[in-house]
Amino acid sequence: MKTFVFVRLSVFKNEANTPDFLASSLEQGERTKVRGLGSRMRDFPRREPSPNFTGENNPDGFRGSGMIIGSIIFCCWIVSFFFNGIESGLLSIDPIRLRQNVKRRVPAAVRLNRLLQHPERLLVTVLLFTNAADILGLFLLTRELVRSWGYAGYFVSLAIALPVYLFLLSVLPKSLFRRFPFRALAQLAGVLELASLLFSPLLELGARLGKLLLPDRAAKRARLFAGREELKHITEQSELEGSLTSTERAMIHNVVDFRSVKVRDVMLPLAKVVALKPSASTQEAIELGASSGLDRFPVITSGGQPAGLVNVLDILLDQNGRKPLDNYVRRIVTTSEEESAYRVVQQLRAARLGLAAVLDRKKSCRGIVTIEELVRRLVSSSENRATKFALSALVF
Repeated sequence: MKTFVFVRLSVFKNEANTPDFLASSLEQGERTKVRGLGSRMRDFPRREPSPNFTGENNPDGFRGSGMIIGSIIFCCWIVSFFFNGIESGLLSIDPIRLRQNVKRRVPAAVRLNRLLQHPERLLVTVLLFTNAADILGLFLLTRELVRSWGYAGYFVSLAIALPVYLFLLSVLPKSLFRRFPFRALAQLAGVLELASLLFSPLLELGARLGKLLLPDRAAKRARLFAGREELKHITEQSELEGSLTSTERAMIHNVVDFRSVKVRDVMLPLAKVVALKPSASTQEAIELGASSGLDRFPVITSGGQPAGLVNVLDILLDQNGRKPLDNYVRRIVTTSEEESAYRVVQQLRAARLGLAAVLDRKKSCRGIVTIEELVRRLVSSSENRATKFALSALVF
């Protein structure tokens, strides 16, 4: 018996070392493992697939996320509405009224005056908040509509956003804040102060870069412009108090704004200019003055070049008025169309002349400008502005 068992074990040991036996043993072991794993999996309860984050299998979750995004869009629109109005209010605020409220120690006015000590920083802060709210709101609106409508959502978003951003978020707040700038800004002074505090590091960095890139001359010009605008506000306040008439206020405004007037705005075109030729005689000059009612005539060549200026009074006051016309030709002041009218007035006063020739880039005469036209521009503009201001006061 022992010999049989020993022989059987030896045979089994030799068969176990063969490749076929090893492969069959591995295959049988894998089957056993799979059967065991299957029996264990049957013991666990089956679970339903959970809904994904888009809410395809959970309509309530989809509605909840849509309401959250809708609330964010609405908040962005509110921020854009108020900051668009703040931008318009900053440009329309009356510094005289603000200064009076600061003297009265009104807390909102004191806070607003402290913010307006750096108007460029305040304006940059307002623009940053406005643009950020507009971009975020439009992005979320387009994203939700595209998810719901596909590619047609882009057109739906355009149809909704165009009137909202153009009228409700731009025209309406600017009109309201421009009508009541101090009252609106005083209520939002705390919001402006908080916004400026949040962006103070970025604004400080921008201010330092601006000092490196922009010269000091630009800062002086900006201060001068602020002084002119303040002078205009003072005249408007004086008119409301009865210290100035509407015509006086309009004349002061014209004098302040006269630096922006160009020569092309007040020049007389060459086709309407009454001029003399170099070959004309003194008698022709006198007759032309009598027929036109003018006493100064530019002398223009056939090629369109200004040769000088003739004053008929010089001929009449001369005892020997039969001299050639060249003896009475004076030099003429020349300028360009883009030259400031204020500078031309200075040149004419320095030269003691009342007429200047306007030249183009080819040095050809395009027309003339006279002291009378400049004065007429001031007076007529003053009358027109006074009339418009009176009509607007009656309307509002």
